[in-house]
Amino acid sequence: MSGGKMKAAVYYGIEDLRVEEIDVPAIGDEDVLLRVGACAICGTDVKVYNYGYKMLEPPTITGHEISGTIVDMGRNVEGHEIGDRVCVVPIVSCGHCYYCRRGMTHLCIEFSKKTEAFGFYYPGGFAEYMAVPEKAVRGGNLIRVPDGVSDEEASIAEPMACALNGQMIAGVGIGDTVLVIGAGPIGCMHVALSRALGATTVIVSEPREERLEQARQFGADYYVNPGKLDLKTLVMEVTGGIGANVIMIAAGSRAAQESALELSANRAHIDFFGGLPKDDSTVHLDSNMIHYKEVYIHGSSGSTPSQIKMCLDLMSGKRVEGKRFISKVVSLEELPAMVVEAQSWSQLKVVVKP
Repeated sequence: MSGGKMKAAVYYGIEDLRVEEIDVPAIGDEDVLLRVGACAICGTDVKVYNYGYKMLEPPTITGHEISGTIVDMGRNVEGHEIGDRVCVVPIVSCGHCYYCRRGMTHLCIEFSKKTEAFGFYYPGGFAEYMAVPEKAVRGGNLIRVPDGVSDEEASIAEPMACALNGQMIAGVGIGDTVLVIGAGPIGCMHVALSRALGATTVIVSEPREERLEQARQFGADYYVNPGKLDLKTLVMEVTGGIGANVIMIAAGSRAAQESALELSANRAHIDFFGGLPKDDSTVHLDSNMIHYKEVYIHGSSGSTPSQIKMCLDLMSGKRVEGKRFISKVVSLEELPAMVVEAQSWSQLKVVVKP
């Protein structure tokens, strides 16, 4: 493949994304070359397009929710074969820091210093081909995609794994009442995963009717527009006045974070999944409610390779229908316009097939 040409969406800066013909990346004896099968658009990609990112040096190729096929590899690569279909773990962790040694590779200290990830530090998946360097190959960043899982579905395994990470921290299981606040792609993934993990009752709260309607296919028990129906009243009616055992806040909403305590059962888990703006991220919580109700409040944001594999297996086993999360598949040429359209949040996941 060395010396050939490929199409790529090159990010030159804020609101400047151009589809161009560039060289196929060269690889060394320890590296792998992927033919990108699919790369999903993440909310972070939209933020980078609109506002840039301090760790990102244009021109570069963004996109970090990636699946593909190995088409070339260095002579010293072991454990992979040409033709393997793989999902790419975006974070390239150091493997030896405090968190990596404990299996929390997404919290890697070295990663946090320079955002060493595909689509940021390394060129990403909005291109026909992508190089995977030795550090990522040896670090286990390529996960085999099971038969029956399409490239498009494999590309959303990473964001689904981020939702799974939150679910695992919250300990979602049989008998739980789970309240999901926010019915975007991640909120819908929380609904599907709650079902797969055994939750008895799932409630979805979303103020936008279009998103609420999209979420109905994922099998929650109750769908609430909090602008039309009081959410606390419904939660208490459903739970006999107990409250929700788990609350997943899949929206960047201070109001949702602050009101969650009133909706929670004793010893509930409340997960702050959606981040707030950096310059406006302070919330006010009733400390006495946390104290007397013995509530657990925690955050979650990333995922580990093992959680990405779990999501691939959940889709392979049809415990979660991955294709339901994909609203649209577009070409690389359509990506610049699609990033603009994505700001309307009228879609769930949009996947690019280079």
